[in-house]
Amino acid sequence: MNGRVVFALCDKELIGKIIKDEKRIINLKDYAEFYIGNDADLLGDHFESINAVGKKSVNFLLKKGIIKRKNIVRVGGIPHVQVYKI
Repeated sequence: MNGRVVFALCDKELIGKIIKDEKRIINLKDYAEFYIGNDADLLGDHFESINAVGKKSVNFLLKKGIIKRKNIVRVGGIPHVQVYKI
């Protein structure tokens, strides 16, 4: 597969919201299109990075063994994780 593939996951109920805390902002309103697309079940190993927001999305990656619980941060109480292949 040529090019860089970024896989973005977001719980549907979070699309259109802005999540923030004292240090971070995740803008799911202005960048909703980044997260809307194919079903997460299509995730294979053909990605260069993953950006996941929300309990369901992050739990999906945990169950697949792609991330560990220690990699999860919370922004405004919402689980968020970024994965990069090096």
